[in-house]
Amino acid sequence: MHSKTLISALAILLISLLFFTVIPAKAQILNIERSRVDQDTVNYLTGKAGVNFSLFNRNAGKNNPNSYLQLTFNGDLAYISNQHSYLLLNYYNYLLVNYDSEELRNTVASTGYSHFRINFFRRRKLSYEVFTQVQADKARGLELRTLAGGGLRIALLREKDVNVYFGTGLMHEHEEWENPEQENRLVTSDLLKSTNYISTKAKLSDNVSTEGIAYCQVGYDQEAEVFRNRVSGDVSLSFKLTNKLSFRTNFSCTYEDEPIVPVTKFVYAITNGIQLAF
Repeated sequence: MHSKTLISALAILLISLLFFTVIPAKAQILNIERSRVDQDTVNYLTGKAGVNFSLFNRNAGKNNPNSYLQLTFNGDLAYISNQHSYLLLNYYNYLLVNYDSEELRNTVASTGYSHFRINFFRRRKLSYEVFTQVQADKARGLELRTLAGGGLRIALLREKDVNVYFGTGLMHEHEEWENPEQENRLVTSDLLKSTNYISTKAKLSDNVSTEGIAYCQVGYDQEAEVFRNRVSGDVSLSFKLTNKLSFRTNFSCTYEDEPIVPVTKFVYAITNGIQLAF
C-alpha cells in the first residue's frame, strides 16, 4: 500500500476509535479544519454565508393546525496572512412551533455558536493558538456556554494529499444550564479544562476525500469533587460524482460523562446530502 494512503487510513482509524471505542460523543460539533486554507496560501480572505427560512403548517386537529417557523444561518470567514491565520465561525438555528398562537407559543429548538480563533506562526511544525467561543443549545437546556483559552498546534503530518494535526491547551469554560427537574432554575459551572484535539484531511483517491476532528476536554469540579469529561467529534466522507457535484455524508456526536444537570449524555447527528461546486 502506498505510504500516504496507509497514513490516511491510520488517521481515519484513529478518529474512528476516538468516536466509537473511547467514549461516545455530540451533535453540532465545531470542525475548525473546514475553514482552514492551504499552508502555501498567503494574504487570502475567504468566507461563506447562508440563510435558510422555512414557514409551514401541519394538521393537528380540524381547527388547530400546528405552525412552524425555522431560520438557519451559517457564516464563516478566514484571513490567512504570511505568518498567521484568523478564523471566525458562526452558526445559528431557530425553530418555533405554533408561533401564531399566543397560548401555544413554544420554542422547541434554538442552537448556535460563534467561534474566533487565531493560529500564530501557522507554517511551523509547532504553532500556537488562542480562541474564544459563545454557544447555546436550548433544545438540551444549555442557556449559555462561553469559553476562552489557548494552546499548541502540532503538525504530525503535512503532505499534498493528507495532513494530520494535534492540538493541546487550557481553557476556562462557563456554563449555564436549565435544570429539567427544577423549573425556572439555572445551574452554573466555571471550570478550568484541558482541551485536546486531533484532526485530519485526506484525499483517498481522485474521487473520495475525508476530513474529521475529535476533541477531548477534561476538567475537575472541586465543588462536586468529580471530573467532568467531554468527548466530541465530527467526521465526513465526500464522493465526487462529477467535476462539480459531490455526495457528502457526515457524522457528529458528543458524550458528557458528568453533565451538571440531568440531560441526555450522548447526542449525535447523521446527515447526507449533495454539494454543488461553482
